[in-house]
Amino acid sequence: MESVAVPVEGDVTLDDAHRARSKRSSARLERWQESAIAALTAVSSYLDSRDDLPVFFGRLSGTIAKQVGARRAAFWRLGPRGALVLRPAPYGFAHTSRVHELRLQLGAPGAGVMERLVFADELDLAGGTSPGLDSIWRRERLTDVKNSIAAPWRAGERRIGAVVVYDSDQGFTSQDLSVLRLVGAAAGLVWQYRESEDERGHTAGRLEDAMAARRHLLNNIAAGGDEARRRFATALHDDSLQLLTAAELQLERVRAEANGATGHQAVQLDQLRVILRKVEDSLRRLLINVSPEPLQLPNDLRQAISERLESLRLRAGIEVYIDTRLPKLVPSAIQAIVVKNVAEALTNAEKHAHATRVTVVAKELDGGLRVEVRDNGTGFVVAESVRVPGHIGLVALRERAQLAGGWCRIESEPGTGTKIEFWVPLSL
Repeated sequence: MESVAVPVEGDVTLDDAHRARSKRSSARLERWQESAIAALTAVSSYLDSRDDLPVFFGRLSGTIAKQVGARRAAFWRLGPRGALVLRPAPYGFAHTSRVHELRLQLGAPGAGVMERLVFADELDLAGGTSPGLDSIWRRERLTDVKNSIAAPWRAGERRIGAVVVYDSDQGFTSQDLSVLRLVGAAAGLVWQYRESEDERGHTAGRLEDAMAARRHLLNNIAAGGDEARRRFATALHDDSLQLLTAAELQLERVRAEANGATGHQAVQLDQLRVILRKVEDSLRRLLINVSPEPLQLPNDLRQAISERLESLRLRAGIEVYIDTRLPKLVPSAIQAIVVKNVAEALTNAEKHAHATRVTVVAKELDGGLRVEVRDNGTGFVVAESVRVPGHIGLVALRERAQLAGGWCRIESEPGTGTKIEFWVPLSL
């Protein structure tokens, strides 16, 4: 005979109770999710907002209070001396409330009540509130607080402060506390973001100050160097060369008066005249080299470089090649740096490297000018160039590019020639 299952009234009651509990649990979870999403949306809105921090945290306090059913909410900031101080614009507190005057001292780590309740996660709920937290408000004579809960306001391990909500008519729940903790963590990230933005702004300001100081220094160095060369050139032209010319004239008079001089004396006078002319030629070449650049440089930088190369070809018989792809208009300060660096590289190729061929390649690159000067000379050990007599100009070449905000590289080995490459921005 087949058996028939007969439902038991008690079983039906248990199933209904289970379904009811599940329904209530789902409803609570749904409410928690809605509250958490709303709170996180309010926190993240700061990233697109132009509000000052006090205004933003005032708005955020109101949103948090609404999501957890509180009548008041506030952020407390941890100061450098270990005390919590109320952030401006708390939600729900009158301007005359004593809460604005409070300073909640945390004490030693793990020792103070607020330290344990908020940062050590020892806050307990009883009857819809945290009794330990409420005792703090009573001790501070904030007598109108009925109930309260708090959560840490932190960014990772860094403690920024605490977020506290007060006075819920229905009492606070564990879900309210978890929403508050989520908000505290998200607000900590926003605070850290704002600090990073502020630091970036300060860094940008300091960088701009440094750039201005660098430009000022570069202009002073250029002006000082030009003035020093100008004084030297003037002294060389007006003093040394004039005296040398007078000596040559005196020598000619001596030769004219010494018609009866012996053959040996005549030879000595001729030799002295040759030596004086060589000295004069050397001093005049030195005068050309040390004379400062003309104040009005050619508008076409390619023309300025070409003139330097043509002068080198005519003076030293060196084969020269040029490949330039430069903008038509280059600021005069940048022109001066490029021309001086090219001139220094060409001087090295002529005087020290004894090159027979020089190539200059210049082009616009990455918002600046990249210039390469290559020769087929004797080369040298770059690491020892600072100590080699006559190579001090290479040090100046590097420093001139770096002061302009650029860079300079020198590649060379004995017997392999030299490549000098530098880049400077188009604006100082």
